[in-house]
Amino acid sequence: MTHPPLRTPPRARLLSLAPLVPAPLLLAMAGPALAADPPDAPAAVELAPVTVEARQWKEDVRRTPGSVEVLTPQEQDSPLSGGLAVVAKRSPNVRIEQSSVQTRIVVRGMTSANTALQDPLGFFVNDVALPHGATQAPRLPDPAALEILKGPQGSLYGRNTESGAVKAATSDPDWTPSGWASLSTGFQDGPDGWRPAVTAAGRVSGPLGGDAVAGALAFRAEDARGTGLNRLDGSRNGAETGRWTLSGGLEARPGDDTDIRLKSVVERAELGKARMRYVSGPHATRRFITNYDSPSWDDSTSAVQSLRIDRRGDGFDLTSVTGWTHYRRDFQMDLDGAPLPTLPTLSAHRDDALSQEIRLTSADPQARLRWLAGLYAHREWTKLDFRIGTPRVRRETAIDQTGLAGFGQVEAGLTDALRLALGGRIEWIGQSGSQTLSGAAGRASYGRDLRHTTLLPRVSLSYEAGPGATLYASYARGYLPGGYNYGTAVNRDTLTYAPEHSWTAEAGVKGRFAGGRGEAGLAVFHTRTTDKQIFDLVPGGTQKVSNAAEAEILGAELSLTGRLSERWTLFGSGGLQRAKATAYSVTVSRNGGLVPADLSGNRLPMAAQATYALGLRYDEGGRGWFGQAGVNGSGPYYFDSENTLRQSAYALVDAEIGYRFAALELALWAGNLFDRNVHARAVRAPLGVLAEDGAAREVGLRVKAAW
Repeated sequence: MTHPPLRTPPRARLLSLAPLVPAPLLLAMAGPALAADPPDAPAAVELAPVTVEARQWKEDVRRTPGSVEVLTPQEQDSPLSGGLAVVAKRSPNVRIEQSSVQTRIVVRGMTSANTALQDPLGFFVNDVALPHGATQAPRLPDPAALEILKGPQGSLYGRNTESGAVKAATSDPDWTPSGWASLSTGFQDGPDGWRPAVTAAGRVSGPLGGDAVAGALAFRAEDARGTGLNRLDGSRNGAETGRWTLSGGLEARPGDDTDIRLKSVVERAELGKARMRYVSGPHATRRFITNYDSPSWDDSTSAVQSLRIDRRGDGFDLTSVTGWTHYRRDFQMDLDGAPLPTLPTLSAHRDDALSQEIRLTSADPQARLRWLAGLYAHREWTKLDFRIGTPRVRRETAIDQTGLAGFGQVEAGLTDALRLALGGRIEWIGQSGSQTLSGAAGRASYGRDLRHTTLLPRVSLSYEAGPGATLYASYARGYLPGGYNYGTAVNRDTLTYAPEHSWTAEAGVKGRFAGGRGEAGLAVFHTRTTDKQIFDLVPGGTQKVSNAAEAEILGAELSLTGRLSERWTLFGSGGLQRAKATAYSVTVSRNGGLVPADLSGNRLPMAAQATYALGLRYDEGGRGWFGQAGVNGSGPYYFDSENTLRQSAYALVDAEIGYRFAALELALWAGNLFDRNVHARAVRAPLGVLAEDGAAREVGLRVKAAW
């Protein structure tokens, strides 16, 4: 049964679904519109070529046999497109959960268990993998191009890339002195008026020692009161955001054949955690109004250090990437979300990881035969102290992890137009975990080791149908490693769960048309997952992750970018998917007890049947007016595996307009212009349904100066 509070009225739902029909049609109609130049159009309005390293070597994105989307630094340089939200705005079949519990990116319907320590989407910062994915990702003050790779990427990127990977990076230091600074002041539409939000950022860069060393230093500081209001005590800081990020980089060129880049990103975040509210039951409240009786906060520190060395040899290139990540998170949360005499949930989480990767690649990108070979090793230490419930139950968990892998790929030109690529990775992961459980019933200690070796093959075939089009097909295996039920285990048998595996087939076409002024891509895909990791209830009301499901996902994606003229650019995307459980036996809580249930045929959580985006950008260049307007939306989807908590279809509208005075620019912007409420999260609790409201309408003014 779908709970009414999470649904909009019938007329509103009808209006929300209306854009689903015209969006793909508009994308299809845009192609002919680009075919002819207006009489006064300049000749040089082609889209700039885009180079990616999706396959660990540099190539034009049109030659990559897979779904790869790229956001340039200019496309990320706006209050409307900063952070992870931009991924969903520009990439079809993607949903983002940015909640007080976690941050996760759901690509093509593939998601892990809630609050697990790992995610099927890998997240990389400056070539270094983040063990806890998007939850651990810092907000980069000086982003370089952002690459979104869809489908299994395990053959090159290893664990936690079953659904794809997001590759983020900070900008390389400049070899001529440069700098910029920006200040954005905004106001968020809260339950009792507009709340202020301020973001300041800046960067300086230039040579440090002649033409041999260059450096860069950037910062970002964000302070927002947030839209939360606690009905119990009147406090207004339950949804506040304080975030400070520092990014630094050094680049050295000791010789013509060697580049050395050392990059560091450190972020401190202090967030209010009183964001969940009841939408049903005796404690139900209106939007953004909570009812917490315990202080709730969430503090975290994330640091990513990367040392990359590129050496060009005789016929091959050598790349070494050394990484270190540090993540610390401490939070206190009023678990029941109501003024009941219960103890708050406490968590202290520490994670450190070291990694080393070495790659050899063929040097000539135009060679008939290209190859890559590499080795990867990582070591990770995780400690968690989790306290929950009344009376208090405490779980202290320690997990040590070691991973070793060898990987490679070969691409051969069968003809001048037809290319065959074979790749694979053999990866071994060993984990050793122990837990101490303390509670009213006493104290118990137990542990368990996990060892798993996985072979991840990939094969692709691509055909250059012309100077601007590539057809491709691929088939690849993905997996998500097993792990530990750090917050729910009660004994050795419930402490661990096994890996999940999947196979994905994809076919598509992408390329340019209208003399290079338009670029489009179309892909279809099919994924079958076995041993899927899901949440299950066990006697006593405890949850655990188990491998009790199989799933199937079938979908299609369309993307388009077009230069209508020198100043006007059109961009859009549309996605359709059917993501469902094909076999899913689970224990659920019904009528006060636990009963077995067959959820086969249910839709997978966070997997909308349709997503779309459409936008228009205007820019007069170095001096003059600029602006953009866009709409992105989604069909309905569920938050839970039982398909009882439903987010209705929605459409969000953003807009920006500004003027550039040579080195100074001013911009007025508005996010979620029509103030549509899209829930970030929803769960069923004993007292009703708890939901977390999404971002409110926000308007602001930004000033940016560059030199």
